[in-house]
Amino acid sequence: MSITEPSCDEQQPPCAGSRDYRGTDRSCSCSRERKTDLVLTDSDRVQVDRLRSVPFASASMSLPASAAQVFSVLERPGHLEPFHPFCQENTALAWDESERRDRIVYLNGKILDRQFVRWTPDEGFELLIGESIDERSLVTWSLHDDSAVSTTITITVQPYIYVGKPRIIVASLHALWIRPRLNAYLTSVVNGLNQYLETGERVARNAWGSHPWFSR
Repeated sequence: MSITEPSCDEQQPPCAGSRDYRGTDRSCSCSRERKTDLVLTDSDRVQVDRLRSVPFASASMSLPASAAQVFSVLERPGHLEPFHPFCQENTALAWDESERRDRIVYLNGKILDRQFVRWTPDEGFELLIGESIDERSLVTWSLHDDSAVSTTITITVQPYIYVGKPRIIVASLHALWIRPRLNAYLTSVVNGLNQYLETGERVARNAWGSHPWFSR
């Protein structure tokens, strides 16, 4: 397991697929685009643009399956329930080619809604997540095929709480409080996905320890 920094640009998290939601090339070393267009409002696009420049936390892991096999798990509605150690429920609110939204109920009862803003089969996706439309963070799930039986997954979070705050405050908040807790959270999630791919069995709640934000 490793906690990673950006692989292509030190100011940007790893990409999922080769283009962003507007079709701008962000290929890094990723394969060519096969994205599905999703319904977005102008407000959604503005939110995503603002979040791209804020600090992020990111966890990576090598998984025992091809990118296509991993994505076959992630493309299912309610896909978090089998492997997410802090998820009590993951319910699809809309799940088709034009719109993907779902809801997570965490172990402590906290509820967050996710709206997918980019969806690229076998490569990953991006989404906005939050308790309200105005306060959402940007999350990127990126898959990179290492071989026919191995894939590196990277999950990156760029928190909304940093938007509009002075740099010195953001730097301190990120280093001392938010990034360590996000790293612990993301590490548990990728561990859960790895275990689920290996065993096919549902991951136990709090399998790698409880989390102050999401555990009961």
